[in-house]
Amino acid sequence: MEKEGSMITDWLDQHGDPNVEKFIEKNLAIIDKVLLALNEKGWSRGQLAEAMGKSPSEVSKWLSGMHNLTLKSIIKMEVALGIELIHCEPVSSLN
Repeated sequence: MEKEGSMITDWLDQHGDPNVEKFIEKNLAIIDKVLLALNEKGWSRGQLAEAMGKSPSEVSKWLSGMHNLTLKSIIKMEVALGIELIHCEPVSSLN
């Protein structure tokens, strides 16, 4: 992941955008959690792909850090790994 991180850091140094910086920070945090879960389970990326019904190349692209993860793909990873990647408190009332 170090190479991708370096590429991202270089790009941010040239184009600094707070929205992009926040997006990248969150994206990389999610990927780090997935990689940690894979390590803890002793799973390969291929095994994650199989558990998700996705191709290994698609999962590899997601975990490269250079892909825009969708909420749908994040949920698929959560279900396959049995973990929570994003925590949002439900709103019980708008009042």
